Amino acid sequence: MNIILLGHIGFMLCSVVVVMLVRLVKPGKINSFVGYRTPLSMKNEETWREANRFSARIQVWVSIIFCMLTVSSYFLVGGMTSFYVCSFLLAIMSISVIPITEYNLRKKFDADGKYLS
Repeated sequence: MNIILLGHIGFMLCSVVVVMLVRLVKPGKINSFVGYRTPLSMKNEETWREANRFSARIQVWVSIIFCMLTVSSYFLVGGMTSFYVCSFLLAIMSISVIPITEYNLRKKFDADGKYLS
């Protein structure tokens, strides 16, 4: 089997495993080890629950889109270029979950973690 194909499959598996972990391992109380952890998300239980619920949902969509882009890249671009493109996409798409979730939190909560009216 082609090593580049194996790399693409590995990328997709990593993406799917992360989504499975995010969906299966629900962080209960605010902690420093598991869950979406930023200063705003850790203000109180409401911000914690909303941040983890929303970021998990976004991560699912990121994974679906990433898998589609990975397959497309493999067939349309091919070679090591496709592998580099997928590496870049995985990094950018994974990091994008943070500003998207923070934007959602700022729409719903003030700086002290209280619901906006």
